[in-house]
Amino acid sequence: MISLNCPRAVGIACLSLLSVSSQAADTSVTPRQQWYQDIGALYTRLAEATDQLQEDATALCSAPEANSESQLRSDWLSAYRAWQAVRFVDFGPIEVNSRAWQLQFWPDKKNLVGSRIKARLHQDTQVSQSDIDGAGVAEQGFPALEALLYDEGMADLTLSAEQPCALLQAISTHLNETSTALVTDWEAFGDYYQSTDSMTQATLHAAMQTLETIEDKRLGGPIGMMGSPANAYRAEAWRSDASISLIEASLQGLKEGFLPGLIASLDNIDRSDLAQAFDSQLDKTIKQAQELDGGIASGLEDADAQAGLTTLYMKVAQLRQLLNEQIASALGVVRGFNSSDGD
Repeated sequence: MISLNCPRAVGIACLSLLSVSSQAADTSVTPRQQWYQDIGALYTRLAEATDQLQEDATALCSAPEANSESQLRSDWLSAYRAWQAVRFVDFGPIEVNSRAWQLQFWPDKKNLVGSRIKARLHQDTQVSQSDIDGAGVAEQGFPALEALLYDEGMADLTLSAEQPCALLQAISTHLNETSTALVTDWEAFGDYYQSTDSMTQATLHAAMQTLETIEDKRLGGPIGMMGSPANAYRAEAWRSDASISLIEASLQGLKEGFLPGLIASLDNIDRSDLAQAFDSQLDKTIKQAQELDGGIASGLEDADAQAGLTTLYMKVAQLRQLLNEQIASALGVVRGFNSSDGD
């Protein structure tokens, strides 16, 4: 444990350093050990959140008069945010059977989610678990549930009716089973991850790619910063207007699941100044996201909110530049080709 005394004359700078120091959970562990622990905790949180979602979906269908749809919507957002927090991890067990796509099919340029869910609701037989487990990824994840819960075309839908309930339970069960498998498989992945040097680069690249995706695709494209007009339908979770909440959850996930290991990595090369800078910029970016009322869809309809979205975009860009250039250079990380670059 690092102990610092902060004279008044240097109070602000010292408190900032204390903030960074407190993020490092255990100075006796290596960066990869720290990342392994923190990522595992995020996967566990996801499994717990989807378990609650599945439980309340079953409760709504079993006793609709005693359970509310609003609670289910709250569970959905909590679980979706839990996924966003660990979404930066793009290696290891998440790669098996395209699990990331199973959890979130996006971007969805052709509205496959909406069309597939409507087709399921009108199929002749009752939707079964095997129907969803064997379906395409557009029918299996959080966006599929969002279509059921928020799509304007389903405003007259009674969720507790037989077919919607069958679909609701099948999707929530699939989400929970996928999330639970990630917990188990991450535990099994531990020895390899912690003993393999290339996993350090993989983890750093994952965070770098996450910030690029947030800047360019999750924010820049929808708000019109990438050379095309603003278009709310290009945003995530446009039906529920939860796009900024999801971005904020991703940033919080970097703070909880990535930053402590990054601090350890930078401490090893005596560059705690870079850790402090990243932590400070990350906090500013999170704060900006939290101050926005609503998501991209509603924000594009209001001049003040649109200005706030632009400010968030710029703060993410600054955070990305800090990680991809200064920090990556200090750690000897070379930015390589990523299959998600470009369209």
